[in-house]
Amino acid sequence: MVFFGVCLVSCANNRHERGDAQSSAEVPVLNKLLASYYADMSERDWQEYREYFWDDATLTTSWQKEGDTVARVNVTSIDAFIEQTPRGPDSQPIFSERMKSASIQVRDNLATAWVEYDAEFGQPDSLMRWSGTDVFTFLRHDGEWKIVSLVFESN
Repeated sequence: MVFFGVCLVSCANNRHERGDAQSSAEVPVLNKLLASYYADMSERDWQEYREYFWDDATLTTSWQKEGDTVARVNVTSIDAFIEQTPRGPDSQPIFSERMKSASIQVRDNLATAWVEYDAEFGQPDSLMRWSGTDVFTFLRHDGEWKIVSLVFESN
């Protein structure tokens, strides 16, 4: 019985060590994916942008609409977000988000990334600039990493 217990602990430790080695190898993969994500979003290539997400993925933020007295949590599907781009990112000639830094953690087929970004939006003579934080949840399926959810907040 003692041998069985030692074997279980040993097998669990070996699996954890292999997972860490594999996970650390995935960080550059996800970092590259994020860099491409921000580039495609800034180029407003919405067809390519959509490919970063699993079906039914969500984007969530706290938002106070004009006329509202309080901010509300707004959860939007990726498809609804893209449908709204004519009234958002595509409504002005300038729109870009640039990744400043990313903190990525990977465990097996799950990953999170906390990303600090800078953004610009508007007209050349009335440009709004801000910074923010994006928190991504990724799931790897059949060897492919895609976004399950994105929560964001501007600073």
